[in-house]
Amino acid sequence: MNLAFGSLTDVGRVRTANEDSMLADEQRSLFVVADGMGGHNAGEVASATALEVLVSRVDGGTSLAEATSEANTTILAKASGDANLAGMGTTLTAVTISDGRTAVFAHVGDSRAYLVRGGDLTQITEDHSVVEELVRDGRLSPEDAETHPHRSILTRALGVEEHVEVDAYEVDLLPGDRLMLCSDGLTSMVRDPAISVVLRRERNSQRAAETLVDLANRAGGSDNITVIVLDFEPGPLDAQNPRPVGGGASTGEPTGHWEIEEAEPSPTGGAEHPDDMHRPRRRLSLLKIGLYLAPVVAVLLVAIAVTGWYARGTYYVAIDDERVTLFQGVSGGVLWWSPTVERRSGVEVDKLTVAQRSDLTDGHRFSSSTDAESFLRRLEADVARRSRLQDDSTTPETDPTVTTTVP
Repeated sequence: MNLAFGSLTDVGRVRTANEDSMLADEQRSLFVVADGMGGHNAGEVASATALEVLVSRVDGGTSLAEATSEANTTILAKASGDANLAGMGTTLTAVTISDGRTAVFAHVGDSRAYLVRGGDLTQITEDHSVVEELVRDGRLSPEDAETHPHRSILTRALGVEEHVEVDAYEVDLLPGDRLMLCSDGLTSMVRDPAISVVLRRERNSQRAAETLVDLANRAGGSDNITVIVLDFEPGPLDAQNPRPVGGGASTGEPTGHWEIEEAEPSPTGGAEHPDDMHRPRRRLSLLKIGLYLAPVVAVLLVAIAVTGWYARGTYYVAIDDERVTLFQGVSGGVLWWSPTVERRSGVEVDKLTVAQRSDLTDGHRFSSSTDAESFLRRLEADVARRSRLQDDSTTPETDPTVTTTVP
């Protein structure tokens, strides 16, 4: 099989620095996504260190899983020697292609690896997160997990503990398979069905990676986004049973080759008129245009749907017209979706503490109306309590036994 790949990393729409690191090394057949965490650019150091160690150890013949464990040791040692790097860590999802037909994975954290085969999208890795454990235990539904406030809390990462358990996977590849590695900057913004549409429809691996990053940014881009797409195309030995990249044949999509329709014989048995001979070709051209436009339209519709879901599925509490107000939507709006007022409280801005005003300046964001309403009620109660205490402290005390005479 032949390998084609595309990759892209992007800072997103909110962060000012990119702490993701990626490696797409065709010569080594090594592809890695690492999502760093930690203040003062320590996350960037952690993810970059993980890649450096991985390349060095794999070049020396170390297995991918063992190289990942050694990256954990190196990150811990580097953090212990520099106070600015204390507490840094990183996720890591890596794959190397053995003999051109076996994908060997090493995985720690919540970056992910997916397989597209026969038109179906399958997540290969399991997230090492609090929410994913709740889902596996049956205590939380996958739908609720997508908006859970603790969905970004990891249970496993490189650089956190002295010993780390590395998940290892192997996948026997077939001609037409497509793999994708990504950081959670993609999966936290774009759901699997939308990811599947792009990976099945967009044949070019680089354009597929770029389209997925663009979708995540359109949905808000709240984190750094990194995507690597690998295509395993039929080679000379696979020519007898070729399969289109991403399993397009199973969905009835065109394979890229169409034969010109033959002209029907004329009713009179003679030669056809030149205009009649060209009609099938014109119909074919229109058909091809429609087939090529269909994936683009589908991606745009998915992008609009995802953006609309994000824009109307978020709530925030902020200061508006000198009062604390609950909004539905994203602060500042997204495309043509503007935030709407859900409830305007009676709390005036001058009744807030300095810390409360600072917290609400850019809007305090929530994933559900229930959480936002609970926050607003607590804020109202706190303001009312402080107001009562202030009234009690300013009321003058009087002695009923003393009479004051006004001259």
